[in-house]
Amino acid sequence: MTKVTRFTSAPPQSPYAPVWDYCIAEKETNIDVEELAKVILYKESKIKDQYTEDLDDGDTGLGLDSLTARFNYFNVLNWNSPVCKNLHKEIKFLHNEYVRNTVGDLSDHSFFKEGGSLKVRCWANVMRKGQQIKKHSHSSYPHCYLSGHFTVQCDNTSTIYYHPYNEELCSLKNFPNSMTLFPTWIPHSTTVHESDVPRITIAFDILLHNKPNSEGELVTL
Repeated sequence: MTKVTRFTSAPPQSPYAPVWDYCIAEKETNIDVEELAKVILYKESKIKDQYTEDLDDGDTGLGLDSLTARFNYFNVLNWNSPVCKNLHKEIKFLHNEYVRNTVGDLSDHSFFKEGGSLKVRCWANVMRKGQQIKKHSHSSYPHCYLSGHFTVQCDNTSTIYYHPYNEELCSLKNFPNSMTLFPTWIPHSTTVHESDVPRITIAFDILLHNKPNSEGELVTL
């Protein structure tokens, strides 16, 4: 079952008043998160050793030594593991449900009529004791779309989403197998991870894509 938190503005009484209407959707999946955690921790050291230059932690505050800082160099959905294929299916399912209940049919949108498609960038985050993800957003460009978060392993942490105008907070407690989907431009952060066991999550951006699939780390939705 999908839980939806909707944020809507009151009717504007001024031509300059802000207007908003967006949703944060949360769904529990049945992915084998124990197996997925093993896969990610196995890949982490190899990816960190392989990529050491041109790193960017995306303003998360996790630093250049993190797996997050290498998000441009790998895609979890490209990994040859059944659990990663199941993750791909769950992302697609939640996306389709989200779109169907917010904007309906996308096929008439000019972007898709002109041959555009949806691609996914998907990376893992591994946090150790004392770390947290600072407030950041993934994109606010005119073509930005949807982003998501999937909890693999955690211990008493939350992800916090920030209203763009009034700083109202939407705090969602993390639990394994929980997936959220939200507009890419929404700022978000996490609470401090206080456990000795690594906090493992997966983040993804769904992108409007209208070029040949030359970027090897983008996967078709």
